[in-house]
This record gives sequence, structure tokens and C-alpha cells, in this order.
Amino acid sequence: MSISEIAKHLKVSKSTVSLVINGKAEEGRISKASAQRIRDYIEEIGYKPNALAKSLATGKSRTIGLIVENIGDSFFGPIALHIEEYLRKHGYQVLYSSTMGDNQLAAEIVQTMLDKQVEGIILAPTDALDSEVERMLKSKMPLVLFDRKIPSLPTNYVGTNNYEASREAVEHLLEQGYGHIGMVTIASQQPQMQDRLRAYQDVLAENGSKEQLLYTSFLDKDENPVKAISKWLKKNPEIDALFFSTNYVCVAGLKAMRKLEREQQLGIIAFDDLELLELMRPQISCIRQPLEKIAKAVVQMLIEQLSDKDKAPSEKIIRSNIQIRESSL
Repeated sequence: MSISEIAKHLKVSKSTVSLVINGKAEEGRISKASAQRIRDYIEEIGYKPNALAKSLATGKSRTIGLIVENIGDSFFGPIALHIEEYLRKHGYQVLYSSTMGDNQLAAEIVQTMLDKQVEGIILAPTDALDSEVERMLKSKMPLVLFDRKIPSLPTNYVGTNNYEASREAVEHLLEQGYGHIGMVTIASQQPQMQDRLRAYQDVLAENGSKEQLLYTSFLDKDENPVKAISKWLKKNPEIDALFFSTNYVCVAGLKAMRKLEREQQLGIIAFDDLELLELMRPQISCIRQPLEKIAKAVVQMLIEQLSDKDKAPSEKIIRSNIQIRESSL
């Protein structure tokens, strides 16, 4: 049944029914008795207003846009579920989308979310999304960045201690007696990846050790990370330990080491945990990010901005912990 049919049945105007449905009866000077009569009939017939029409009428969609690099990976998938759980407690639903690290696609997704009238956006930005983020800030769109930030813009941000945790990981390998520590990472200018790289370089420089660094790509279809790591390890047989900048880089590295029959010979530690790492033999040491705590902080920050769009941006860093397992001992 439509609003027109409800109005006709109750012998009132369509605007009266619309105001009651959208919670604006008092604003529209509709008597309490008339408003209750309309609400009772709506409940009786089980009428559900069209979500888009209601959002246009109220200016509230009760939806939040969540834009990440890959909703299917072992970091963004679980954290998205936690974010959705916490937002639901505040009466919000989530619209997901993945950028796959593509700047143009990311910009298109942001615009699509805005067109759908989301009330806020939670974003793990790509390398070059500055102009889109700046535009949202100027329009006072409630926005929280997480995992990676844009240093040049004052935004709400939740992340972890990438530099300090990475330092601790590399220092742990040195303490275990490894003298030729290599690092495998992705070619990215994202701040969190640069922090992990810088930590590796600083620790080795402070200890007079030589850098042995491999950049690989998971976005370039012409590049095979497993082959690239295998070739690099063959070329550098002196390497006795590896620091992987992400868990999916680590998985590619483990495949390469298995092909070379070296997984029992190298010390290994990775940034980000993964269930698979604990099932491996040896179990793989890692830096574990507190996903649920990060998600809770992201949602809390967004809810605060939804309540006060003039609230000054803030930053929260949640400490990650190293999980020492067999692979680095």
C-alpha cells in the first residue's frame, strides 16, 4: 500500500501521512490524536516506507560507507565485521566497497557513497585520494580514516604503532642471532608501509647490518610474487632471516621457501597475524594488530562526529603486540 492509498483510506492529505511516517508530526502541527490514528493504521497494515524516499524526506539514511582495499583479505574482512557489529548497536547499516588499491576506482566509490547519501564514511585510503578526502572535510562529511592516513590533511584517524612494532620485530631477530636479515614488502607510499620499512632500515643501520630488501607487487598481473621471492632468495643465499611487511606477502614468501626447501632454515616474522601462520610448521611469529579494538575506536570516533560535525579531528594509536612463535627462535 502506498502513502496515497493510506491517505485516501484515512481521509487525510498525503503530506500529513508523510510527516507522521518521518517523525515530523509535531513539526507539521498535526494533532496527537491524528498522528496516533495514522501510526496505528500503518502498524495494522504492516506498511514499510521506501528507504530511499524516507532518507530524502528525513535527510538521514542511517547508513555508513566503509571503503577498504580488499574486503576479502585477512585484515579488512574481520575488521569490517567488527565495525558493522558496533555500528549496528548505534542503529546504522554498512555499505561496503573495495578499491583494490586503484586510485580512480577509489574516487568513484567515494562519489557513489556520497550519492547514496551515506551519513558518514570510514575509509582506508589509497595512495592518491587527497582531493576526495579534502572535499569531504570541507563539506563536513563525518569521516574516519584507519590503517593508513593522509599526513597532509587533518582527519580523524585510528591506526597502530607500525614503526615501533616493526622495530621490535627486527630487533627480536637480531637478538636471536640472525645476522643477515632481509625484508620483503610491497612498492607502496602508504604511510603505514613506509613506517614498517623505515623501522627495518633504522634497526639495521644502528647495528651496522646490511639492508637486503625486495619490493614485490600483488596488483600487477604480470608479476608473480612467489617467483620473485624465490629468485631473490637464490640470488642472496646468505640471508638467514626475513621480515615480511604484511601477512599476504609472508604467505607468498612461505610458498617460495617451500619450493626451495628453506622454510626450516630461515628465521621468519610477519606484520599482521593470520590463522594459517599458526597452523604452519614451524608456527610463524608475527605482529598482531588488535582488530576489534581498532574497529571499536573507529566507530566511537565516527559516532562522536555524527553528533558534532564541528568536532576537531583526533588521532588514536592502538598498540600491536608481537606473537613470538617457533619461526623466529
